[in-house]
Amino acid sequence: MNKLFAALVLLFSTFSFATETPYQLINQVGDKMFTDIKLVNADGKADSSTMKNIVRSRLMPHVDVKFVSFKLLGKHIKGLKRAQAVEFIDAVDSYLISTYAAALLQYKGQQVIFEELPVSKDSDYATVKVLIKEQSGPDIDMHFKFRQGKDGAWKVYDMVAEGISLLSAKQKEITGRISQVGLATVTDELKGKM
Repeated sequence: MNKLFAALVLLFSTFSFATETPYQLINQVGDKMFTDIKLVNADGKADSSTMKNIVRSRLMPHVDVKFVSFKLLGKHIKGLKRAQAVEFIDAVDSYLISTYAAALLQYKGQQVIFEELPVSKDSDYATVKVLIKEQSGPDIDMHFKFRQGKDGAWKVYDMVAEGISLLSAKQKEITGRISQVGLATVTDELKGKM
């Protein structure tokens, strides 16, 4: 299960650019990211700080952090003040960077295959299938969900693995936690302050 989680988190964030399809984007960004990881692994310099830098530069520009943050807030978005929203979005960004960096430290050169799925020209949503070939176990099958912004850029907002939406699962956790302890506490927890 640890390998599955690492592989899932590895690719969750990878993608945007207005002129490219989600499939083209995931190939381009994925290739650059895995090349960077192979280099730091080969140099023996793979640590949390290095991986956070890779995540920050390669992945996060292609994640719709604002959209994900608002989805995570769920019903708690009502009455949210701008300063609270900005702080929560920053916390989600920090949380994603830390989570992805931890997963990337576990990447050991598995083959990653991207499969283009049909995209309707009228739709602002698309899916790309990803298969991670494991040498000592079953392959991991995932689907990345993209949405196209008003600027035409495609960005990832969710990943579905084994039929489970990571966004939906995390949303249930976050909304429940906010109900228990409040938004300020959850924001601090996401930033790693607690």
